[in-house]
Amino acid sequence: MPYLRPKENSLSRPNPAVLKLLLAALLAAVFTTTAVVASPESASAATCYGDWCSGQDPMSSGCYADAYTTKSYNLGTAVLQVRWSPACKTNWARLAATGDGCVYGGTLYAIQDTGYTQSASIPYNTCYSSDVFWTPMIYSPVHQVKAKYSNWQGSVYVTAWS
Repeated sequence: MPYLRPKENSLSRPNPAVLKLLLAALLAAVFTTTAVVASPESASAATCYGDWCSGQDPMSSGCYADAYTTKSYNLGTAVLQVRWSPACKTNWARLAATGDGCVYGGTLYAIQDTGYTQSASIPYNTCYSSDVFWTPMIYSPVHQVKAKYSNWQGSVYVTAWS
């Protein structure tokens, strides 16, 4: 009886073009995943977003990382600021001492044009150039916010709307 050789199955020998395509896809997936894990943005990602950030601390939530000042008012010994975080969609008020001046105790406010307000107390007679105080955040992607600082001596300072 003659020996019959089985028909060659196309699945028994992989196509080199298919192998190259699978290898390229695997390498792309590995390098993409590695890039995402190693990116600095993911390391400093905020722990909240949007209205979930209202009332939270911008520093501990990570929203400070991409924030910038939208309005400011120079008090001489400090700068009153409205801060905005594009990632978190939030504003907050910040008071930063400058030079060797003192920041007198009082209250710092972030006030939304709806009347919604967040505030923070500032200890009496803080005299360090590195002192920075801030309020909890207000979710405010469409509303304006201003910063207000009232010290215990009766002076009141307010930024323009931002």
